[in-house]
Amino acid sequence: MFTHHPTPAELEVFLRDATRAAATANTLFIRHLLSDCGTCRKRLDSMGWERSRLERLLQLRPNQVENADAASAVAREYDYSRAFAGAEHALAAFFAKELPSQISAAELWTELSLLSAEEQIRRVGADGRFASPALVRQLIEDSRAARFQDPEKSLHLAHLACLAAESCTAEHCGSPERLSDLRCQGWRQYAEALRVKSRLREAEAAFARAQRLCDEGTRDPLLRAKLLESLVSLRIFQRRFREAIQLSEEAGEIYRAIGQTNSLASILVRKAIACIYAGEPGDAVDILNRAIPLIDAEQDAHLLLAACHNLVRCYIDLEWPEQALSLFFETRSLYREFNDAMILLRAGWQEGQMLRDLGHLQAAEAALVRTRDGFCERKLLYEAALVSLDLAAVHVKLGDSEKLEEVVATTVPIFRALGVDREALASLIQLRQLAQNGRQAFEVIRLLSAQIEELGRSTAS
Repeated sequence: MFTHHPTPAELEVFLRDATRAAATANTLFIRHLLSDCGTCRKRLDSMGWERSRLERLLQLRPNQVENADAASAVAREYDYSRAFAGAEHALAAFFAKELPSQISAAELWTELSLLSAEEQIRRVGADGRFASPALVRQLIEDSRAARFQDPEKSLHLAHLACLAAESCTAEHCGSPERLSDLRCQGWRQYAEALRVKSRLREAEAAFARAQRLCDEGTRDPLLRAKLLESLVSLRIFQRRFREAIQLSEEAGEIYRAIGQTNSLASILVRKAIACIYAGEPGDAVDILNRAIPLIDAEQDAHLLLAACHNLVRCYIDLEWPEQALSLFFETRSLYREFNDAMILLRAGWQEGQMLRDLGHLQAAEAALVRTRDGFCERKLLYEAALVSLDLAAVHVKLGDSEKLEEVVATTVPIFRALGVDREALASLIQLRQLAQNGRQAFEVIRLLSAQIEELGRSTAS
């Protein structure tokens, strides 16, 4: 829905143009006007568009016909009643009112929260009282809120949202199409939570279910854009970067058409991330510099942090460490606003890489040791292995054989736990003797990092 009232100029364009190119924007105009907005009603009245005239416009707008006589001729030759009935049904389905719930979502969740996770699943799937659209939306919102702090909880809440949505009926939601929309939202969030947990095959299946439901629903452009945005993240995890970029462009076109500025910024950030992984950091810099001014920091501080974090990464990849460090210190206050351990660990990792590239090796060592230990404590072994290799690079630069040997000794059990092959393990052990041979050591570290990243992706999929 529009976030502002259309101006007289925008209304004039709308009243003149019903072409296919403007279909998305015109759909949003129609929905806004049919909600009987008082402000827009006054503007239309002042332009000579009284209610009866507007209603006739919505019934038939032969704008592509040269003149009224030609329009009448076309109307006589073709029966538009079926098309009009379809449009009327679509709008009626979209604006259908939900059945009022006898119990509030807060009361239902309070009851559920006293139960074990297994009993919550059983109860929501079996007890019709939990077939509540309001509860589904609350579970989705709570799942999103937990995705950084507690991915397991986020997945559980999304599962409950799907169960509750599947128990709802068209009567609960007001129309079959709105029921499909509600279920699409639940399955989209479930797919997102599965992706965060690196359960990529299951996430793919959940997204496929969400897409089918989206096609069966009201065709709300905002819902489709949100679904595409979530799918971009999955494609990035699957290393399907070209597809991720194409999907982000499609979602971006929808957000532009309906005036969703912050959402447009969000999809631009995701597109930039796809470009980074596709080996195009220069393109990503351009995209992020377009996205950052669009972000409402108060509304979405996480998005602003993500944009700045990835811009710093681009500067590192482009070997511009001075720009990276300058931006990093400018945005450190953003990191302090979050208590999220994962965000802080990734910030420490990034700081260590920048300090290493700038030659502040002692400071880089301290940052990377803290980060490695934090990942190990949380049993995030892929991340711990990669940070350990960054730390090894620091000691190679220092020419410190003793410290390099210590890093290799602590990394060997991590590699074994990850199940790396014997050749990779042998290369890691060989690294102990290469502190004085920087070029060969850095090549071994590069190859090992690539193997760990590939192992992580193959295991996740």
